[in-house]
Amino acid sequence: MTGRDFFFHHQLGYKQNPFGALTAEEWTAVAFIPPAVQQILDEGFTHLQLLGPKGCGKTTTLLKLAAEWPAQGPAVVYEYLPEGQSHFVSQPANGGVFVLDEAQRLRWRERKRWLAWGTAVTFLFSSHTDLTPHFRRAHLPLTTVWLDAEISLAHYHTWLERRLAYFALPGKRRLELADTAVSALYHRFGRDMREAEYFLYELFQHPWPEPADGEPWLLTGEDVLGSVQK
Repeated sequence: MTGRDFFFHHQLGYKQNPFGALTAEEWTAVAFIPPAVQQILDEGFTHLQLLGPKGCGKTTTLLKLAAEWPAQGPAVVYEYLPEGQSHFVSQPANGGVFVLDEAQRLRWRERKRWLAWGTAVTFLFSSHTDLTPHFRRAHLPLTTVWLDAEISLAHYHTWLERRLAYFALPGKRRLELADTAVSALYHRFGRDMREAEYFLYELFQHPWPEPADGEPWLLTGEDVLGSVQK
């Protein structure tokens, strides 16, 4: 038995723990594009880099962009560079889109090879290091979004509502997060949403008693803070 199939998740109103590991399909379904990124998409760009520390949603945003690129548009290739790998293996097509996750891991020769595609391919990529100087030397235009700057209380609300709604059992009462709980999570974890996700996984690994009929079934800020302190 895994965290995805503990029986009491059905008692809580969910198909599985809403904050467990996601399949590629689930990840794309619950993800959303931050407003600043959507504005750039609407206005048009040549190449786009997403910056920010771990856990702020870079991979999630890239996967969402790769999955929802216009169906009639150019071919999209996604590649993730794991830790310890400093080269890419994809062969993007001319006129296509190359989505590269963790681009800062490219060694300089590979970065040079990558940038050589810049006049024929659109780059969407994440990095922990600002690669603007390299694009400038290659005479390639680049637009940047710092994703951690996009994380707000409203961002947390959207993220949590989408995650809970996706895994909710139809027609069944479910445990939800009160506004005070969302606020407590935001102020405790801030831009490290990955840590918030790990914490919520553990929170939803325990059965929570359903209140009497007519009363809201909510995890409050006190519930969250009390669990943080344990």
